[in-house]
Amino acid sequence: MQVSSAILILWALLPCVAIYVGMYQLKSALWAYGLYHGLVLVPAIIWGRSLWLPSFKKPTLRDCGLLFVATILFSAIAVAAYEIFGTVVLSNERVPLLLKEQGIVRNLFIFFALYSTIINPLLEELFWRGVVLNALDKAGSRFKYFGIIWSSLLYALFHYLIFRQVLYPGWAELGIMLLAGFGALLALIYRKTGSIITTAMVHGLLTDLACVVLLLDYFRKFGMP
Repeated sequence: MQVSSAILILWALLPCVAIYVGMYQLKSALWAYGLYHGLVLVPAIIWGRSLWLPSFKKPTLRDCGLLFVATILFSAIAVAAYEIFGTVVLSNERVPLLLKEQGIVRNLFIFFALYSTIINPLLEELFWRGVVLNALDKAGSRFKYFGIIWSSLLYALFHYLIFRQVLYPGWAELGIMLLAGFGALLALIYRKTGSIITTAMVHGLLTDLACVVLLLDYFRKFGMP
């Protein structure tokens, strides 16, 4: 394995450090995003730009249509699941305290929502699929799917530090397994479409938008901090 690929394998562990420092030490979602994006993702994206630049192309009209339908269905399913299983999965008492502690309040929510659904998915896809996945595939591991598995597992792992703050024991672990599966799906979509923009749109309009919609539904029921 090339030295650059070995560095990226280790670099992919840094998001866990950034989220831990931001959310647990500084107790700020803004700091967590800043450290994760500014000090971890952006340098690697710039360094590895030759890996993702060929795939920086607009999605096809067909892909946009399919994504539009999938976005509506996924958001509706997410809200319905929250309405049915919400009290079993997460603590309604803990959520408002965490949001206020992390700085996600009424006057900043619109910026948080836009950043979460546009900037975050683009940076994450450029890093996890555009740089990490491509570099590991290029390194030529003997195991065919090593790049997909490693990038998906590490993509899911740092989210555990977020999930465990609000989800009851057991559900956070299940969430990580599902998110790893979603990461693998994103990798397959990237390989199928050859467009990192399409992959970022899938990421932003499914999971990230669903999280924003769930927060809005939560605020409707319990109020915004």
